[in-house]
Amino acid sequence: MTVVADNKKRVTLRLAKPGDRFDVQVAADGNYILTKLVPVQPSSTAKVRIEKRGPYHVGVLDQPINEEALKDAVAEFP
Repeated sequence: MTVVADNKKRVTLRLAKPGDRFDVQVAADGNYILTKLVPVQPSSTAKVRIEKRGPYHVGVLDQPINEEALKDAVAEFP
C-alpha cells in the first residue's frame, strides 16, 4: 500500500479505524515501522467511602488491596 502525506504532514491508512493508535518507529535507513497498539482494559475502579474512626477520618475501600501489586508498584520508586 502506498500513502501520501498532505500539506499538514498527515497520512491516511485505509484499514485504520477512528481512534486506533499506532507506535511509530523510524529505522536508521529512513523507513517507518507502524505497530498497532492494543488498548489496555482498565480493571474496575475501587470505590472509597470516608468514615470517621475516633478522631480521624479514614478511607474504606469496597475491595481488598492486592499486596503483591502494591509491593511491585512501590519497588519501582527509589
